[in-house]
Amino acid sequence: MKPKKLLFVSSSLALAMALASCASYSASPLYNPSPDLVHLAPKNEGISVVSKTFTRSDCDRFLDRDVLAEGYQPVQIYIQNDSDKNYVFSLNRITLPVARPEEVAEKVHTSTAGRAVGYGAAGVLIFLPLVIPAIVDGIKPSNANDALDNDFLAKAARDQVIFPHSRFNAIIFVPVHAYQPSYTITLIDQDSKQPKVFNIVSN
Repeated sequence: MKPKKLLFVSSSLALAMALASCASYSASPLYNPSPDLVHLAPKNEGISVVSKTFTRSDCDRFLDRDVLAEGYQPVQIYIQNDSDKNYVFSLNRITLPVARPEEVAEKVHTSTAGRAVGYGAAGVLIFLPLVIPAIVDGIKPSNANDALDNDFLAKAARDQVIFPHSRFNAIIFVPVHAYQPSYTITLIDQDSKQPKVFNIVSN
């Protein structure tokens, strides 16, 4: 292969790898709040509830995407059940509107079409090796989007039972226009069906 052609091929591959590296997903797992925060949190018969409103920095760290810019406020809810009872947590017993994690994830997906099409057209019209960057740069965003979808689902709150001496740690996504730092969570004693109401002020 001629030196100029070899240089062009090498440059094309390097460009593909550089762009593809931008299309990734790397988020930290959710942290439990400090024992001090749990101690100061609202309590009701052995149940403690801590709420944290995510900042832009928190979004970058735990979601690897700026979901605030897309109109969603993430709120972390941590519930510590130190009682001997089962409690039912339901999203419809939170006095904030909650968006589906799939909806939020879709808003922050990395686009796969534009760059792959651009590379592919260049590869056909100019030089075949540009087809390789099209493939690489198309696969990487798709993998990143899959990882994002799975992580958002894993971290999102869902209806479930909080068992005795267990912890609940999850996120809800609230439309920014409807978010308020003060809200109410109601847990239901699974046996007696009695509600436990917590008036929350998110940190």
